[in-house]
Amino acid sequence: MPQRGHGEAPEVLHRFQAAMLGMGKIVGPNEYGIYVWKTRGFEETQAAIALLWRYLGPVKRAQAAAAIREVLDGYRSGRLRARPSRRASSEHLAHAANPATSASPGDLERAWAAGFMDAEGCFGLARSMKRKKGPRWYRVRVSATQHGEVGIPAEVLRRLHAVFGGIGRIERHGDPDDYRWLAEGTDAVEYVLHRTEPWLGSIKVAQAKVTLEKFRGQVRLKGDATRCVRGHIYSGLAMRGGRLRRICNTCELLSERRRRAANGIPPRQFKNLGRRYTS
Repeated sequence: MPQRGHGEAPEVLHRFQAAMLGMGKIVGPNEYGIYVWKTRGFEETQAAIALLWRYLGPVKRAQAAAAIREVLDGYRSGRLRARPSRRASSEHLAHAANPATSASPGDLERAWAAGFMDAEGCFGLARSMKRKKGPRWYRVRVSATQHGEVGIPAEVLRRLHAVFGGIGRIERHGDPDDYRWLAEGTDAVEYVLHRTEPWLGSIKVAQAKVTLEKFRGQVRLKGDATRCVRGHIYSGLAMRGGRLRRICNTCELLSERRRRAANGIPPRQFKNLGRRYTS
């Protein structure tokens, strides 16, 4: 299990190792700052898979079962031979007692979603459409990616979508088997954070809060009750997109002029020069 660190092994890997009853070891970082938790030996690997089995998706279950079968077939055929361990043997007489939990199935699903978001999720800003004037605008969103089958989103993404009450969407992300669950807007990001924060790692929690802070710190460009964002007096009201909106005819004329210029159409000539507009 890989995870990027910042000069030290990530908190989520230590939490995962504790959940695995102390099994495995954390190594790293490599040249890219990645730390890895991994099991040591075939028996420890089987024990870790057994602990995780009920929470794994079908792709990872098939992957784990195939790996175990390949190793067992190697021993049965004589292609692989067991060798004495170089590690000192240790008996697991007892583990630290865990308090009895009464976690509901819903809480278990939220904890699973938090773990998935820690590994594969991202809270961030995405560049939006260019505004009429002023600095560029960014949208806020939360997302998670996963490879599955060609043309079919991975089952874990559908599960994640369900944990968050069906908000957002699942869409093609890159390769034919690469999909992404994505939800945009402050309400969606805050909802995901609220649902997962009790189990989410501190780095991802900080990422979500910094992202929301940056989004809300953007300068919003708005007109007022009588003038548009360019300062023109509104011409009236009209239904647009199912909503009653203020209309600025001057801005529409300017937009039409730009469209005609982009298509190589000469501008219309003014019969009344007093009506000329230049702003």
